[in-house]
Amino acid sequence: MSLVTDLLAGVAEFFADVLVFRRQREKRGHAKRDIADDAMAVAHFDVVSLLWIALVCVGLMFLLIFGLGVPVGWGVGIGVVVAAAWGYRKYAQLLRDE
Repeated sequence: MSLVTDLLAGVAEFFADVLVFRRQREKRGHAKRDIADDAMAVAHFDVVSLLWIALVCVGLMFLLIFGLGVPVGWGVGIGVVVAAAWGYRKYAQLLRDE
């Protein structure tokens, strides 16, 4: 795909993320906020939180594989499970914030 197509797909995905986030907050009974506040919360989660989670979990994988001698499959699997659990916890925390 071209660069423009990738950029448009990324923008559309971000808007979909914000709309899903707003709908989930409404279903949980939270007060409505301005869409800009929700967009900033989703952007912060996407850029800062997920990047931090990814870096820490890749470091964990390297430590397990190269430092402790765990087989590659197990090291990657443990890293992915830790990243998924941590990401779910951070997203649930984002939904709970008022």
